[in-house]
Amino acid sequence: MTDERTHGKSPEEHGRIVQEGYDKIAEEYDQDRENFDNSKEIQEFIDILPEGASVLDVGCGGGKPILKRMIEEGHDATGIDFSTGMLEVARRNVPQATLIHGDVTKTDFDEDSFDGIVSTYAIIHIHKSLHQMMYNRIYKWLKPGGVMLVCTAHSDWEEIAEYHGVDMAWSHPAPQASLEMVKNAGFEIIFERLVPTNDELPYWILARK
Repeated sequence: MTDERTHGKSPEEHGRIVQEGYDKIAEEYDQDRENFDNSKEIQEFIDILPEGASVLDVGCGGGKPILKRMIEEGHDATGIDFSTGMLEVARRNVPQATLIHGDVTKTDFDEDSFDGIVSTYAIIHIHKSLHQMMYNRIYKWLKPGGVMLVCTAHSDWEEIAEYHGVDMAWSHPAPQASLEMVKNAGFEIIFERLVPTNDELPYWILARK
């Protein structure tokens, strides 16, 4: 299904709406993020990581809970986000993390750079035409045996709607399509499941390179 206002929007325009939206609501979203408890999924990701792992958070936002948790666990945490507003919050929340201002769909890292890559509530904002490319890149960025934890959504949907008083854009395929993309990238699936969270139903995938 597609919201009428998404017609004719390129992936770049879609991304611009997301970026400008989060720049405006960074502080408010940072407070709201605490309402989404996914500690079980995050713990399962952490349990697989080696000691002192290098971890990348794709769409790190304000740095909580992922970057903060990685630092607390003794890992080397890097976050990337294209919202300057969210990164300002992250610098305050997690000063020990390495923070990169950039569009992850246009940024590249060296092959075999990370032991773990995680993305929570971020890929849902990347235009779904770019999702296979993103999973392919994440696979390349991971070291052999590295793990990826991502959450997408429970349905095929594309929408531009009001969120915290600003325009926000979402774009994501159905779970089976996301799962196939992850497999196509070369990953071995550890788990995939829908997890009811704060009146939403994100779809989580934990996979190994």
